[in-house]
Amino acid sequence: AQYPRAQPPLNCFRLLVSWLVFGQASHSAHRMPNTPSAASSATAAGPAEAQASSLRAVALLGVGRVSDQAVLAKHADRNTSSADLQGFDTAVAQLMQRASKFPAYPGWRDHQVVVGEYGGESGRLYALADSQALCVVFVAVRGARFPERMAFGLLQEFAEKVRMVQSETSLSEAMAGRLTGSLKGLMKDLMKDYSNPSKLDKVTLVHEKVDNIKGLMQDNVKKILETHVSLETLQTKSMVMSDSADKFLKQSVCLKRQVQMRNIRVKVVTAGCISAIGLYLLMPLLS
Repeated sequence: AQYPRAQPPLNCFRLLVSWLVFGQASHSAHRMPNTPSAASSATAAGPAEAQASSLRAVALLGVGRVSDQAVLAKHADRNTSSADLQGFDTAVAQLMQRASKFPAYPGWRDHQVVVGEYGGESGRLYALADSQALCVVFVAVRGARFPERMAFGLLQEFAEKVRMVQSETSLSEAMAGRLTGSLKGLMKDLMKDYSNPSKLDKVTLVHEKVDNIKGLMQDNVKKILETHVSLETLQTKSMVMSDSADKFLKQSVCLKRQVQMRNIRVKVVTAGCISAIGLYLLMPLLS
């Protein structure tokens, strides 16, 4: 009969726990973007993004002769590491070997994926034969998002300008590396012009915008999932606290009953003792 009267305090306790839990959850949800994990991830992503933005898309540009596979001129971006440069040089040698063995014809084109130092893709190498298949111009780009049509457009422009600057005799008789000085300015200008594909290609610009939006959406979904996990954890804790409150109330009711029964027993024993003493004192009078 006493246990139903204990339900109102239990309901009030549950309401109090729910208010505390969900109040804390909403407070933590508002503070979620400023948590140390988010700050540390943003800090960790900062140097990587800065380094990626400092690297140009075009890493290497050059021209080679098909007949003897000699590289007449080449220019590499100054931020290109020695390991990447070695990988690009190896890919250039392989492409020149294929062009000489095939042999290359006017307008012949080929490309090759360049493997980096740790086994991943560090870039791609594209090659194009000039109008007489005397030389092959090549370009190395970083990453796989550089449009192939832009790479071959760069090579077509480079091949035409090489033909305008150098005569057929110099291209046929020059030693390896002898044309680097005369073509260095031309190669640097082309590498600079094509290092930002989004400025020259609208499709690439749209792709970059889509990638940025995709990254923002992924960050938002990640934050929502983190908040959901926090709410589930808080809900679990609130259920545990509610169960503990139920057990505490049940134990308190049982303890109260035990105390009451003990008091009744003490009162009964006391009354019995007093009655016995009274009867003992009244026995002489009754006799």
